[in-house]
Amino acid sequence: MYDESVVPVKMESFSGVAAKSPISQCIKTVLGRARVEKRLTIGLLPAIQYLSKNTNGALFCLTAAAPPGDSATHMQEVLLQAFCAENDIYVIKVDSEQKLKKLLGFSETRMDFSCILVHYPYTDPFSDSQEFDTSVLSEAENDLIEHCETNWDYAQMPVIKLPEK
Repeated sequence: MYDESVVPVKMESFSGVAAKSPISQCIKTVLGRARVEKRLTIGLLPAIQYLSKNTNGALFCLTAAAPPGDSATHMQEVLLQAFCAENDIYVIKVDSEQKLKKLLGFSETRMDFSCILVHYPYTDPFSDSQEFDTSVLSEAENDLIEHCETNWDYAQMPVIKLPEK
């Protein structure tokens, strides 16, 4: 029986090994690693600013729904999601900005967590190549990519219910 807090998804990683954890746990793992490695851009406006200068550096864009009645933020999110899709950045919708804050250890801040960009892991900083070495991706990042690829063509993206802690 599946835990009701996650969207049940059967998937495989790129290595062909079945994913070991639900998507919400993959997100938690990816965010934790990216935070330690300083590969996050947090907030809707910082994300837009980052992407306006660097369309190739982001791997995932996690978004939480705008508060009801905030049509300006909703329009910015829709445009950001369209931009990400056009530039092959995986968009992942999550159920709560508050849960994103808690997962990253910022429960007491007033920062905007409606959007979080996860950048590619650092590769050779002296290389002139614009290609990223996907062999440095973690198992959780590969599982999350596979989840996104599976859901890429759906008209409505599934909303991932994040763990409380």
